[in-house]
Amino acid sequence: MSMSLADAQKEIDDRLEKADLIEKRYPDPADMPNDDVEQVKRLLTEVDDLETKRAGLEDAEARRDRIARSLNRHSRPVLSGFKPSGGSARGDDDEEKREIARKTSPGMQFLQNREYRQLKNDGAFNSALARQEFAVNMAEGTSLIDWAMARKALLRGGSTTSGQAFVLEDHRAGFVEILQREINVLDLLSRVPTESDTIEYVKEDTFTNSAAFVAEATGFVATSLGDQGVKPESTLTYSTATSTVRTLAHWIPVTNRMLSDAPAIRGLIDTRLLLGLTLALESQVISGNGSGENLTGILTVNGTNVVAGGSYNNAMDAVYHGRTLVRTVGHGRPSAAVLHPNDWEQIRLTRENAATGTLGQYLMGPPSMQGPVTLWGMPIVESEAMTEGTAVVGDWAMGATLFDREQGSIRVGTINDQFIRNIQTILAELRVAFVAWRPAVFSKVTAI
Repeated sequence: MSMSLADAQKEIDDRLEKADLIEKRYPDPADMPNDDVEQVKRLLTEVDDLETKRAGLEDAEARRDRIARSLNRHSRPVLSGFKPSGGSARGDDDEEKREIARKTSPGMQFLQNREYRQLKNDGAFNSALARQEFAVNMAEGTSLIDWAMARKALLRGGSTTSGQAFVLEDHRAGFVEILQREINVLDLLSRVPTESDTIEYVKEDTFTNSAAFVAEATGFVATSLGDQGVKPESTLTYSTATSTVRTLAHWIPVTNRMLSDAPAIRGLIDTRLLLGLTLALESQVISGNGSGENLTGILTVNGTNVVAGGSYNNAMDAVYHGRTLVRTVGHGRPSAAVLHPNDWEQIRLTRENAATGTLGQYLMGPPSMQGPVTLWGMPIVESEAMTEGTAVVGDWAMGATLFDREQGSIRVGTINDQFIRNIQTILAELRVAFVAWRPAVFSKVTAI
């Protein structure tokens, strides 16, 4: 059976989709069985053969089109009678010029005729006694009947604002997706894999440093600390803490027909589902309340420094005090401050002499200033996941770690009666644990 160009393209697409589905089953290519490897190779070989056949079909179709155009051109009758005017032999052979002429009304073609314009310029029409005979041949394809009918239809069924059926819809390929917030807080954290479902670690709760210089003993019996060379005792207390690996997941149902008719949608769905996991994870790391299956985020973990922003002249002063507490209480190195974009806007737009009503220069520099966004030497990370009115300053790399038990993955299957309804479930899932090792290296600045 002969194959058309469309059939060849469909066969190529079908084989590529089958090969792609096999490859996606095995994230690690080394896990692919030999049978599936051979099947993928066979499908790609068939694709090569089909592409060769498609090239031949395209060449044959181009030849047929060329022959048809030539026959159409040479089968037209040769005009006789009056001498054609308005163009040379070279112009008559120019298909582009003829196409433009065909789109011009008969009256306009007459006015644009070269012989008519020559006679008009010579004054041949200024006297009624002079008789002039000449003909203006219309461009090939021009029909007075067609032009009359078109004008009639426009006058009868047209409108002043729309060409109705003559104006075709402008279809744009692709789709417009809903934009999501930027993900950036997770980049501040250390992220390591784990093979367990529970992270158990030892916390240093108390360190009482009693180190002191000790005098030489003056007798064999000590009467008081330091009097007879007695050395002071320091205190260290520890406790065991655990953080459980939590599961974060969501899914959507998709019909088999949708996946078959628009294979590209599978990749779009996978990407959006994985993005949803990351957005939810970032929110949990910042403000998870620790109840149920929620993580315990930076804003709710016990032991962080708290700075009341309302006690300071402005938000910038409050953030700096939070930075100081990270250094003096947590003995960490502040690596970044996270703020909601609306809060950072208020800080960035602060100007001199705001209290007097005579606004001066911007405190953070002119709008044209280039360079990184910083405050007190710390990078500013804007995150919509941060609670508005609150900022967090911290040593993010040292103070907390995100443990990946199972990184974000996509699974496809059927549930309940989906098998007989031609529906599949696409599931996105990850498993993580979050540990704030040293809450004291974080400062929560409120009411900024």
